[in-house]
Amino acid sequence: WREERVSRGEREGIMPSPGFLASNGVNLSHLRDFIRKELLDAISAVEGHSKALFMDKALIGVLGLVAEFSALKERGVEKMFPLAPGPLPAGSPKSIIFLCRPKASLIPLIAEKIKGERGSEPIEGHILFTPSKTMVVEKALKEFGIYGSCVLHEFKMHFAPMDSDVISMEAPLTLKNCSMYGDFTTLHYAAQALMQLQYLFGIIPRVAGKGEAARHVANMMAQQLREQSDPKVFERGHNEIDAVILIDRSVDLITPLCSQLTYEGLVDELYGISNNLIELPEQVAPLQANGKPVKVELNSGDKLYTEIRDMNFSRVGLLLSSRARSLSKEYDERHGAKTVSEIKQFTSKLKRLQDEQMSLRMHTDIAADVMVTARDDFFLSCLNVEQTFLNGEDTDKSNNHIEACICKKEPLMKVLRMICLQSVINGGLKQKLFDFYRREILQTYGFEHILTLDNLEKAGLLTLQETRSSYNSVRKAMKLIVEETDPQLEAEDISHVYSGYAPLSVRIIEHLSKPGGLRGIEEVMKLLPGPHFDLKQEMPKGFKSPGAGGVDGRQPKTLVFFLGGCTYAEISAIRFLGSLIGREFTIATTNMLNGTTMLVRASSFPFHLYAGSRQVG
Repeated sequence: WREERVSRGEREGIMPSPGFLASNGVNLSHLRDFIRKELLDAISAVEGHSKALFMDKALIGVLGLVAEFSALKERGVEKMFPLAPGPLPAGSPKSIIFLCRPKASLIPLIAEKIKGERGSEPIEGHILFTPSKTMVVEKALKEFGIYGSCVLHEFKMHFAPMDSDVISMEAPLTLKNCSMYGDFTTLHYAAQALMQLQYLFGIIPRVAGKGEAARHVANMMAQQLREQSDPKVFERGHNEIDAVILIDRSVDLITPLCSQLTYEGLVDELYGISNNLIELPEQVAPLQANGKPVKVELNSGDKLYTEIRDMNFSRVGLLLSSRARSLSKEYDERHGAKTVSEIKQFTSKLKRLQDEQMSLRMHTDIAADVMVTARDDFFLSCLNVEQTFLNGEDTDKSNNHIEACICKKEPLMKVLRMICLQSVINGGLKQKLFDFYRREILQTYGFEHILTLDNLEKAGLLTLQETRSSYNSVRKAMKLIVEETDPQLEAEDISHVYSGYAPLSVRIIEHLSKPGGLRGIEEVMKLLPGPHFDLKQEMPKGFKSPGAGGVDGRQPKTLVFFLGGCTYAEISAIRFLGSLIGREFTIATTNMLNGTTMLVRASSFPFHLYAGSRQVG
């Protein structure tokens, strides 16, 4: 499979077939087609038969999810480059397009190219800001003297469809900006993103949520809906979504700090999934001829991956073994094919068998590599520490394993992940323990990490205890710890994604998805950060609310929107919840994260010190 599997980025058309976006829930292929059309129309609006496209590096992977290179080429884009320091490459076309986020830090790179030497032929510069331009970037354009030298456009891409039931804003600094700097720009974009979904799929009649960020977004969306003077703009939609549940990540900082134990979650912990792609280490797949690692695309277009992605990892080996036997049996049918009709019948499914065999080999190799980590003593010891804290035990004193990890100078992010989990569960650390951990870390890893620890404190991840922790009350009332069962058996509760711990965020979603909502647990909700709410949006005249039973008797469809990021294990839990209660969930998020990426972004820890290594756990 190593030779046959080619990553999306290495194909000429950087967009795979969007067929995997179709589902029984909200058909996200409509969203993808809408975004694709917006982009292509914006490119077409730039005059010239020959164009060069410079892209913000953070958007390259996202662009690959919505538009293929061949379509851009049809609209005059001859060359594509990442937006990086340096002048224009030799032989660049006259028409230059810059596609980027509205970040002031990118303006110097654009200015360098627009103001660079190009002989007597002037440059026609066009900047496509997504999702919109801001006053900050306009000011930066003026400061660098290029405000009047280029044409500004807006490309309204709020969400990128990641899979048949997942969409992401790809705004990884949302949690940090909101919690540390009070910058709610992304929340404003989130409200606009929800409005865009309502243009496509109809007005969402019910809005519920938990947390300050959730309330901000709900209020901004309601205001934008009131300001919309022409309700006909929503007529293209047919109320496909019956409710949206907004979850502020700061309400549940515990879940992302725990080790994900689903197949997809562990793959993300070890390799890092970015725009549906992973880079495989050499022990799984040898480097390519160009010296780069093999990239593999992961989405529901792979039937085997769809089956195993949400499973507790302990069950994956059994299923892969079963699929291998089944595939072998189907291949053996060729020996019994005697007649022309029988041979034709076998050859008709040969392509499918070859594809399934390639997928099976790939996931078997990945699972074998993941198993090495999953059985490692260090990993199991860290997991045991997590389970101890989640059970509400020994959260107020120094942990022996954490102390040993510091003494051995284990990867800092692994150590901080356990300490932060202890801090969040305990409602902060007592002064003596807080000072002890800080002193040990600074003496072992270096005093340059004072800033790292200070930033984690500002983000609310490593704090001093001010009041008594409410975790035990929440744990019991929300049934966060489920009595341990054999993980190799069929899952019965959402807790299988963390082998006994039910994500708090998904428990909240579970209550909000049932009749009665939060009734019965309102007192518990008051123990968690931020307000909770359950509102009905004002429907324009003539619109019919789908209500709790869905539209025209169909299965109800609910949009869950994480503000500040969500984990792959949480998505797996929501999918399982949907199967239990008979509801189709579509998951939206500002970004995907795990415990390590959350800490790295919050602490400003140098990403390159662990990126691409097995320290990501």
